[in-house]
Amino acid sequence: MKKVCALILLGLVIISTVIYQYYYHDGAQNNIVIMDESHELVDTSIDESISNRILAVYLDEPYYYYLGYDGIGRYDIKNHKLDVWEFTVYGDETEQHKLYHPRSKMIVNKKNKLEDFSKMDLDNFEKMLMNSDRGAKYFNKRWYHSGYEATFLDLDNHLIITNDVRGVKDTATKILVFNVSGFLVIDKETNDIQVYFDESIAGKKVRDSLIAMLRYTYGDHLGLLNSLDEIGEEERSILLQLRDNYVSKN
Repeated sequence: MKKVCALILLGLVIISTVIYQYYYHDGAQNNIVIMDESHELVDTSIDESISNRILAVYLDEPYYYYLGYDGIGRYDIKNHKLDVWEFTVYGDETEQHKLYHPRSKMIVNKKNKLEDFSKMDLDNFEKMLMNSDRGAKYFNKRWYHSGYEATFLDLDNHLIITNDVRGVKDTATKILVFNVSGFLVIDKETNDIQVYFDESIAGKKVRDSLIAMLRYTYGDHLGLLNSLDEIGEEERSILLQLRDNYVSKN
């Protein structure tokens, strides 16, 4: 009977381990985990959410740095202290992810702006964005392609331009982005954006609300192209290759 109970207990431990590994991304470092599907950043030692949905993280013990849909912050793992500049990352198809701490077990210190963090923290935020883990990319100290989601983000405006990135290429003068609705070309000198949307490129029709959002945000710095031929030959060739690579794998 004791052997049967021991086997049952062992089975429960194995099942629990499998479930834990399924729902959590990577291993738990100092009780800090990233939920596998929601990308919520959690301190399991106090069962508290640090960020509802992260885009980037960086560990420099005893601190855990993150960029999330609800802001950017530094979490003191040992003392459960969160320093955060809260803002909302938004986009055409994103939900609200504002995080509240009404009865939090952690100490929350809210910043009014990014510059309120120390130089060390600012340097670590930069390292976080520069980290190419999971294919993340950082351009011109402004544009960010998350390694956790198919997201291309304008950090200056806290704006998600697209959640459907399937390929990104950095050239000497341009940032080239392929998503399932079309192509984006960003000039690295001026940060001007050209967009060409065509459902036939990868099968998704662009939403009118996205075009309206881009027009409102970028005004004269946005160029809506009517033809693929309006993109330079070299850039067009690269973008089409990114599309072909995606199509061949799907």
